[in-house]
Amino acid sequence: MSILLTEDAEMQALNAQFRNLDESTDVLTFPADIPMLLGDIAISVPYADRQAKVRGVSLSQELAYLAIHGGLHLLGFDDESEDDRKVMIEQMNRAAVAAGLKPDYEWTSLLHEAQA
Repeated sequence: MSILLTEDAEMQALNAQFRNLDESTDVLTFPADIPMLLGDIAISVPYADRQAKVRGVSLSQELAYLAIHGGLHLLGFDDESEDDRKVMIEQMNRAAVAAGLKPDYEWTSLLHEAQA
């Protein structure tokens, strides 16, 4: 698995190319076609910074949660339904606590919700 830390413009280009959404986003995942590889995660650092400020957490914590979130997507977790989102948040917090981070049971992509 690799993680790309990038800017909003590159994230917008990736989102447009792979999801037909011409906007930046916090995290994108790209599953690998090769057995034994999970895939790739792209994270917009400026987007994560804005989101961290809104959520009242540090940038490093937000980046860690986005990396965990992306990793769970690569493992097959989804957050499209409320039930799936609850499972994903629980798994994110298990991984975060195991990595020495504070639990954050309210984590969500806040800036996406504000745009909706």
